Amino acid sequence: MGIFLQGGLPPLPGAGPDFGSIALNMLFAILWAIVAAIGFAVAISVAFFVLNKLTPGLNEWDELKKGNMAVALLWGAFTLAVAIVLFVVLNK
Repeated sequence: MGIFLQGGLPPLPGAGPDFGSIALNMLFAILWAIVAAIGFAVAISVAFFVLNKLTPGLNEWDELKKGNMAVALLWGAFTLAVAIVLFVVLNK
């Protein structure tokens, strides 16, 4: 009896893959990826605008061109923090 049940139950007739449902899910995944990309671009733009206003007198691009590692770490951490917040918001 144990050997008989190891293979699982046979598929039901007509229970094959529903390609319409698969295509719809693929479309929703692509649309959601586009929404996430646009949301990330907007959020990063706004975040760097706010960061620029919070640090008057500091031109981050010039500091990065000079090789200022502290500014590079600040920008990297800031970008990562915004990405994590946006990920949490989009996955609610």
